[in-house]
Order: sequence, then structure tokens, then C-alpha cells
Amino acid sequence: MRNRIPLYVHIATLFFLLFLVLGCALVFQGYQQTLSGNFRHEQQNFAHQSTEVEQLLQLTIRPASTSLLLFSHSHIATAQTLEQRLSDLPQFTELLRSNEALSAIYIGYSNGDFFLIRKFNAETRLSLQEKPPENAAFLVQSIDKKGEIREGRFLFYDAGLRLIESRTMPDYNFDPRTRIWYQEALQNDGVVMSRPYIFYTTREPGSTLAIKSGSSQAVIGADLSIQHLSQLLAKMPRPQGSELVMFDDQGQLIATAQESVSNFQETSTLPQLDSLNIPVLKKLHEEVSRQKLVIGTRQELSLRLDNNNLWMGYLTAMSSGSGHLYYLSFLLPADTLYAPARKNALESTYTLTFILLIMLPGIWYVAKRTTRPLSVLRREIDAIRNFDFEGEREFSSRILEISDLADAMTGMRQTMRNFISIDKALGAEHKFDPLLTRILQETLKAIAASGGIIYLKQDKDKRMEPARAFWQQNEITTLSGFSVSEEHTLLPAVNGRRIVHLAEEADWLRDFESLAPFNEHYLLVAEPLLNHRKDVIGILVVILLHNHELQDVNARINLIGALSGTAAVAIGAQRLIEEQKQLLESFIALVAGAIDAKSAYTGGHCQRVPELTRLLAQAACDQQEGPFADYHLDDEQWEAIHIASWLHDCGKVTTPEYVVDKATKLEMLYDRIHEIRMRFEVLKRDAHIAALNSALSDAQRQVITASLEPIWKELDDDFAFIAECNLGSEVMAPERIDRLQRIARRQWMRTLSDRSGVSHEELQRKMQTPVQPLPCPEPLLADRPEHLIPRPLSEQLTDDNPWGFKVQVPEYLYNRGELYSLSVTHGTLTDEERYKINQHIIQTIIMLNKLPFPQHLQNVPEIAGGHHEKMDGSGYPRRLTKDELSIPARMIAVADIFEALTARDRPYKPGKPISEALLLMRRMVQENHIDRELFILFVQSDVWRHYAEQSLPPEQLDHVDKSALLVGI
Repeated sequence: MRNRIPLYVHIATLFFLLFLVLGCALVFQGYQQTLSGNFRHEQQNFAHQSTEVEQLLQLTIRPASTSLLLFSHSHIATAQTLEQRLSDLPQFTELLRSNEALSAIYIGYSNGDFFLIRKFNAETRLSLQEKPPENAAFLVQSIDKKGEIREGRFLFYDAGLRLIESRTMPDYNFDPRTRIWYQEALQNDGVVMSRPYIFYTTREPGSTLAIKSGSSQAVIGADLSIQHLSQLLAKMPRPQGSELVMFDDQGQLIATAQESVSNFQETSTLPQLDSLNIPVLKKLHEEVSRQKLVIGTRQELSLRLDNNNLWMGYLTAMSSGSGHLYYLSFLLPADTLYAPARKNALESTYTLTFILLIMLPGIWYVAKRTTRPLSVLRREIDAIRNFDFEGEREFSSRILEISDLADAMTGMRQTMRNFISIDKALGAEHKFDPLLTRILQETLKAIAASGGIIYLKQDKDKRMEPARAFWQQNEITTLSGFSVSEEHTLLPAVNGRRIVHLAEEADWLRDFESLAPFNEHYLLVAEPLLNHRKDVIGILVVILLHNHELQDVNARINLIGALSGTAAVAIGAQRLIEEQKQLLESFIALVAGAIDAKSAYTGGHCQRVPELTRLLAQAACDQQEGPFADYHLDDEQWEAIHIASWLHDCGKVTTPEYVVDKATKLEMLYDRIHEIRMRFEVLKRDAHIAALNSALSDAQRQVITASLEPIWKELDDDFAFIAECNLGSEVMAPERIDRLQRIARRQWMRTLSDRSGVSHEELQRKMQTPVQPLPCPEPLLADRPEHLIPRPLSEQLTDDNPWGFKVQVPEYLYNRGELYSLSVTHGTLTDEERYKINQHIIQTIIMLNKLPFPQHLQNVPEIAGGHHEKMDGSGYPRRLTKDELSIPARMIAVADIFEALTARDRPYKPGKPISEALLLMRRMVQENHIDRELFILFVQSDVWRHYAEQSLPPEQLDHVDKSALLVGI
């Protein structure tokens, strides 16, 4: 212990992880700092830019406003002639020279006169319709009203204010009083400023400043260009791909850093932000429209475009000097800010990776030395994980914790080996009694016990009965058990002679005293067996030899507790399986009972076919040579055949009783022959009454009676023929059909409505024919529209039905026509009724396929549903051939036919003798309807004899020549 090294000495193996975490933290911190610095830089840059733009705007507006204010008090406002107005030309031109933003100053008078001074630049020269002289620096535009004539003059001056050229434009159509700047100046005090627009003359963006004079109705105005704002924005430093724009509170673009957008030469109005083909500016316009900012407000923006691109930026609001707001916005793609941070992070990651790669060999060496003992333990764990418990592996380590872990692994290996051994043993048993023996034997072996008992609780009499008991490897069968009380709770106990208070001590100890004399060398351990509902289903009692250390004893006791749980699960599972099998058997009996209660004629069939099938299957298993020499059935296969044979006709619960038990052709829910008899009686009486009414004397009545005798005899003969046809014992030849048709044409007189008192459905069918006035003649026999019962959609079968049925479905559910029923060629069933009879096998297959059979019973629907198939593929309902049918399905077919031929409880035929039944089955073999080998086995093994002796009266068991039966097949 002193030479072992604790595990904490090797904590250095965590250095690599610590370095990695530290490096990642540093890289992440650097990334965050770079990103934050980028944001701060752009924010400060925008603050500086917005301040610069706002100052430039104010430096442009304020001097111009001050100059206009001074001019409003000068004599120019009251000048009447062009010469008076030209006297102030030097002051105006000096103002235009000193302020680059001012492009023109003008005065509008109340009489409609207009006086304008404009300075020339390259853009102004190109935009004027009247091209100025080459050296002209200023243009004076004057409009004087002389009477009704308005005369315009253009005066061109050079830089020294020398007149170069004068041009006259008579009837110049311009009145300043109609302009908005004139009207707004008159309505307001002080300088007013219009919203930005495109100047008509210079094609540059700007606003008009105007003020009314104090002494007259003259208005002095100036055109203030804001083109220099776009130039200023274009010169400002900004990241590539960013947007820097200025616009007003109506979304009208004023200035932008993009040259292509700031060119307004070809437009008549300033563009709107949302009209430009720039998605981020459209998004900016939507964002600003939802907000109301005050002057001086600056806020951050985050815009997500439709293509999911993210743009970051800032927005500031500034005064325009005339009540409305100007906005300056700076926008850039988020990737522009993140890209430098990502680049720095990537470079830091490369550096960190290089450092870690250098350190990796040293760290790997330390880790290798540290984990070498753990590798051995890992292989041990792998062996346990792979359930490899063979052999003992030697292991030694100087690390204290690893050495203790190895000891614990050895103990775990042994415990799991015991558990696996018991689990395999229990899994190999599928029957209850051998399972109990295996549980107790394996438990005693695993814990090296001297003996033990398994008690199982009997729910009926509330007793604990010993199910298995062993002492010194010998089974004990002389134990008696004891009674239990529901008031006591079963608890485990560990002491010399006493168990829980479940019963009187004397009753409890009686069983153990019969096993062996107890003393201080033995230890009694009892554990309850609990099911999944925590109910006590039994007790596991183990007797240990008390000669081990306390730690080992406690370990063995804990193992007993664990093994008791495994035993309880195994016992509970087996009991549950047995109960489920009993439930299934009861359900099968319930179905057969339902068929019995529904039709006493077929109930016995459902009970006799399983017995015949069992006898035939046993004969096949007993055959030592021949086609069934290798045929054997295990318990699960026997169970499948048993269930399938019992349920082979379960679909008959859906077949109407009157169809199953139909004894005559006209019998439906009742036998309609009585109605037809009544009609014959009416015909006889009608004839008699008609004769009596024709004569009153006795002599005449005698004559009439004599004349009626042939009529009555003919009617009696016809009814006898109809009654004979109804029995179905004679084949309906064509001449019999002709006579039936001739009889049907007889008429009788109906005086009552045939639609009174009938059901709603029958009335609906009768409505297919018009009502005849009463009295009306009626045929004696007829096939009427109301006799046709339509087939519902639920009983239709398509060619691609999921069960593979290949049957011809009649058009109608029932055809109750009298002539149609009496014309049945063979037997008593119509095609519709025969389909309804045969439909029971369809319902059997459908019903059984809906049941969730366990794996070993998955073929029950196939076995039960194939007993009406024929070996040549002409059977019912799927037309399967011999190779497509399993042997059990063919066995049930043989048993079903033999039982049907010999049954004595069918209303439409008597039971046939055994010899006649076997001859008919021989013919079926020759026609390839039933299996040849199974018929030979059926005859040779005397299955028919054993069945007849048990289920048939002696008179049916006649002499059978087996050799003659088997010749020629």
C-alpha cells in the first residue's frame, strides 16, 4: 500500500485539455474584442460623419437665410424699374460668389414682376435653353409687366459685371405669384424653406429659401443647392459595399455616396428610397416609416433582408431648418464587420494549433504511461461487455484506485457470470414445472446453499404451497405448506430460525424441521417473490451454511435478493403466458358457442372438425415411411393447428341463420310456400264463387260442382309440383322450368294494397313500379323489383383486394324472386345465398388477419382459411393450388369434408354412411380437389374409424373396403 502511487499524481494528463480550453478562450476573447472594436470604430466614424454633414448643412442654410433677411429690408423690395433693381447687382453677385451652395437669388413682386440673378457654372451652361456667351459669369433675368404685356429680358454679365449681351423675350409666360415659395413666404414670418426637389434650370437637387419683405408684398428667394452634400458623402471614408445616404422624413433621397444614384440630370423629381433597386434601402425606408425620431436622435439599425442577409448600421435625425427632418444613415453588411474578426480568430487558431502540436508528444508520453494500467482494465470491461466470462486475468498496478477497481471488476465478473448462467437456464425452459426446478437449482448453485424451497401463493385458498424443495441436491416432496393472512406484509428476514410474521411460527417451522435439524451453523434467508404489480406471488427460502465471513454472507444475501427478482419475473411471465393461453382457449370456445347458439345445425361441426384434424395430424406424425415420414410437429405447431381448426369457420357468425339453415328454396326469414298455398286457395274459392253466382238452383250447383272438379284437380296438381320444386330434391330440368313458368302466369285478383304495413326499405323497393288501381290482377308467381336487395359497398370485392380473394361476387345481396328461387337447378340455395354461405370463409380470413397473433401463430389465418381451396386451384376464395397450401390447411380441408358428409344434424340432408362418404372423397381426389397423400393417410390410418366410434351412431359405421378405395387414385 505504501509503494502505490495515488491517481492524483497523474492529473498532468489533463494539461492538454486545459491548454486547449485556455487557447480557445483566448481565441474567442480576441474574436470578441476585434468584433467589438470594429463596431465601436464604425459607430465613432458615423458620429463624426453625421456631425460633419449636419454642420455643413447648417453652414449652408444659415448664411443664406441671414442674407435673405437683410435683403428683405433693402430698397430692392420696393424697386419699380429694372435700373433701380440693377443698382443692387454687386451685392447679389458677391453673395453668390461667397456661397457655393447658392445658385440663384430672385425677387417676386406683387404686380407679377420678377428679378433673378444666377451665377454660371458648367452644369448651368449646359442646362439653359438660351445658350449664354462664352465669357458670361452671371445672368440677370427680368420680367416687367407693361400693361397687359409681360416682357422678359436676359442680361449676361462677365465676372467684372460688365454687360456682355442683352436678349429680349416678349410675352414671357412666368408669374412668380403662382409659385409655392412665393405663397408660403407670404403666409409665414421669417425665412421658409421648401422640401428638396430638382431645380428645373440646373437639374441639381436643392431647396428654395424665401422671405417676404417687411414693407411690401415682394418675396425674396434663393435656390440653395445640396449637390455638395453628395460630394461630401462620397469623400467620407467607409467600408467597401456599404451605403451612406441622406433623405427626408418622406423617404425622398437627398444625397448619397454612390455616384450612379446621385446623378439627377435625367430625372424630374428626387427618387424615393423604396423606388431604388437597392434592397437594403427599401428595408431602411420600411424601418424608418415605423419610427418617429426627434432631432439629434441617433440609433443603431439591424436589417434582415428577404435573402436572409444581415445589414448593420446607424441612423441620425437632423433639422432641415424649416420644420421637417433630414435623416443620415450608414449601412454595411454584417459580414464586413465579422470578416476581420474571423480572420484574426483563424490566425490565432493556427498559432494555437501549432503550439499544441509541439506539446502533443510530451503530453502523449505522460498520458501513455498513466493509462497503461487502465488499458488492461478496458480489455477486461470489453470482455464483460461481450459476455466473455471465461478465464481469470492477472492484473497489478501501483496506482491505488486502479488496483481497487481491478478487484471490484473481478467480483463483478463473478456475479455477472452467475446471473448470466441463471438467465440462460431460465430462458431455456418454456414449461412451468421444469422452470421451477431450474430456478431453485440454479439459485442454490450460484450462492452455494445447502437447500431451499419455492413457495407459490394459491389465490383460491390463500395458502403458500411448496412448489419445489431441495436439500443437499435431493428433491423433497413431503412438505405441506401453510396458510397466509392478507393482513400481514411479507418482508425479508435474516436470522437463525425465524421468518416474517406471515403465519404462525409453528406452521412455518414444520416444513423446515422435516428438511434438516437447524442449529447455529445454518442461516435461513427468505425473500418475497413480487410480480409487476408488487403483489406477493410466492417466497424463495434459502438455507446457507453459516461458516463464512460476515462480508461474504452479506454479499450472498444480497445476491439472493437479486436472484429472487429474476425468479419472480420468470415465474410471473410463465403464469401470464399460461393465463393468456387459457384466455385464448376460452375465446375459441366462446366463438364456437356463439355459432352453436346461432345455428344448432352447424355448431357441432366447429367442435368435430378439430378432433378430426388432430387425428389426421397425429397419423401424419406417426408415419415412419412414405410422404409424411419426415413430418413432425412441435408444441407451437400443434397449438397453431389446434387454434386454426377451431376457428376455421369463425366467419359463420356473420352468416344469417336462415341462409345457413335453409331447408327449402323459398325459405327466407320464413317459408313463403305458405303464401303461395294461400294464393292457390284463393284461386279455388274464386272459381267456386264465380260458379255459384252463375246459378242458384241445386241442379245447377251440382252441375257447376262437377265442372269445377277438373279445375280444382289441375290446381292441386300445380301446387303439388310447386311444393316438390321447393324441396330442391329434384334437378330442375328444362321441361320443369317451362311448367313452372306456365303456372306462374295464372292470375288472381288483388283487392288490397300491397304497400300497406310493409317496412320502409321494402316500400322504397316497391316504389320502383307504379301503383295499380284496385282491384288488379296479379300473377301467381313473380320476380318483382322489390325482391332484389342491392349489395352494399362494404361487401364489394375488387380484383386487387388485400387478401387475394378471387371470387365472383353476385350483383345483388339477395334475390328473393319467387320464380328465380324455385328455378334453382340443384339444391335450395340461389347464387346469392350460396355466395353468402361461402362468404363465411372470407370473413374467417379477414377476422383472423385482424388478430395480433404471436410469432409462432402467424400462420393460423392461412391454415384456417384454406379448407375450401382445391388442389387444382379452382377452390374458394383465393384459388390456391396444392403447392400454395400448407399441410395443416390441407388436413383441415379433408376433415371439414368428411365431417360435413357424415353429419346427421343438417336440415337439408341426412348423414351419409362412412363407406359412401369415403367414396365421395375418393372421387374428389380423382378430380384433384383434395390432397391425395392425405386421403391415403386418412384411409390407411383408420382416422375415419376412430372418429366414427367416438362421434357417429353405429348404423353409419358400415363396412369399408380400404384396398378398393385406394385403387386407381
